[in-house]
Amino acid sequence: MNIFKLIVIYITITISFSIYGQDFNGGVLGGINATQVFGDNYSGPNKAGLYLGVFVNRYFSNRSSIQLELDYIQKGSRKNPDGSTGDYDTYLLRLNYIELPVLYKYDFAEKGTLETGLSLGVLVHSYEEANGSTAVSGEDFSSVDFSFNLGAYYTLATNLRINLRLSNSILPIRPHSDGQTYRLNKGQYNQGIAFILHYIIPGLSR
Repeated sequence: MNIFKLIVIYITITISFSIYGQDFNGGVLGGINATQVFGDNYSGPNKAGLYLGVFVNRYFSNRSSIQLELDYIQKGSRKNPDGSTGDYDTYLLRLNYIELPVLYKYDFAEKGTLETGLSLGVLVHSYEEANGSTAVSGEDFSSVDFSFNLGAYYTLATNLRINLRLSNSILPIRPHSDGQTYRLNKGQYNQGIAFILHYIIPGLSR
């Protein structure tokens, strides 16, 4: 799947929301994503990235809704040198995705909401270096990232909400460098904790 197909899917579902949906709203979102790669032997979260996008949301009951997003998300991993321990090794991995999350949201309180769902991301750029060199061993990264998401919202104002979102790849983004697997551990996986502001655009609500 390429970026064009992902955008077509988003536009198609968005039009369906706007035509058939009740209690429909939409807006923009932005925040910071703290990430690590499980399986690269570096503890984390150890890398910060951007989390930007747009969303549409449709209520199908008083408390339950479905939210669709089209996001640009920066993921990856980082290791900085530690002179106090004599460890001067460095590592940097940047993975940038265009991602389509589909989320179920439940309003458990007047200002509180829980969410869970899946997302499909397309890798648009990758960069990896170790000790200043880009000649890093390992297979290419998968062109897609299929992830599980879990989060919570708190309403700050009428049209502004803050969101804490946890994400974890369901499928490995690439195999381990030695090719070994153990039970559900099939390779390296993206993991992230995002802090996101969601702004509902009044003109898009109905």
